[in-house]
Amino acid sequence: MVIFSQNDGAANTGLAFLKLGVTSRAVSLGEAVVSNTMDASATHYNPAALFNGSKVNLLFMHNEQVLGVRTEYLAAKVKMDKLAFGLSLNNTSVDDIEVREIPGKPLETFTAQNFAFGLSAAYKVNETIQFGVTGKFLFEKIFVDNASGFAVDLGGLYAYDKLSVGLALFNLGSMSNLRNESTKLPSGIRGGGSYLIDLTKLNANLRVNLEGYKVLDGGVFHANTGAEFLYKDFLALRVGYQSGYENKSITSGIGVLYKAFNLDYAFVPYKYSMGSSHTITIGANF
Repeated sequence: MVIFSQNDGAANTGLAFLKLGVTSRAVSLGEAVVSNTMDASATHYNPAALFNGSKVNLLFMHNEQVLGVRTEYLAAKVKMDKLAFGLSLNNTSVDDIEVREIPGKPLETFTAQNFAFGLSAAYKVNETIQFGVTGKFLFEKIFVDNASGFAVDLGGLYAYDKLSVGLALFNLGSMSNLRNESTKLPSGIRGGGSYLIDLTKLNANLRVNLEGYKVLDGGVFHANTGAEFLYKDFLALRVGYQSGYENKSITSGIGVLYKAFNLDYAFVPYKYSMGSSHTITIGANF
């Protein structure tokens, strides 16, 4: 079983890649974004938030984790008056895993592959309440064995003036057997809120976020916080904090918006000389 270093509950659940953060903005804000996702990453965090942000959004993310974990994430969304739709592709791999039967040199190496394809839809009840759902096809391959399955995410969002509150249940589903036993999905819940503060004299605004996150089977409770300072709708400075992890806590990042495009970067340092995580995201809004 492949275990990703930043995740909890690894002894009770599998497919740990589903717990990894996506997009530089979300990662740099400590993933406290269930109530304020502004792009197509709503397909991952809260499908009800597909109505946030621009009418059409396309994004691509590349993430380099510790221990050779690499993620590519592609997502898109489009919103209308009452309905919004999204799709997402997530491929996470771990290279150069050694195969051994006895001590000494490895017999060979292989790459573990994890894949998720999601389709999302959201409905706007009124100007303050929205609901959404994501259906996902899942696939994992470890050496010569593979398994597949399906999962569902459910989300709700309440937004009024400068306050927004979101709640999401994620990874509700099951997998086929991987060799002799099926992998249990990391089903969980996240909920929280955000508040937007106008800084008129600086021609900027500040958004502060607070969120609780927990994997239901074996996970500890995480309190995630984040703050985003946006200057002239051009330069974004971000910082976050995640509690409950042994090897990380502080997150940070920066973003540049120019016309219809944005480029974002997130940096997460790890403790115990484990290195750091780097995330780059390119997006387009129409």
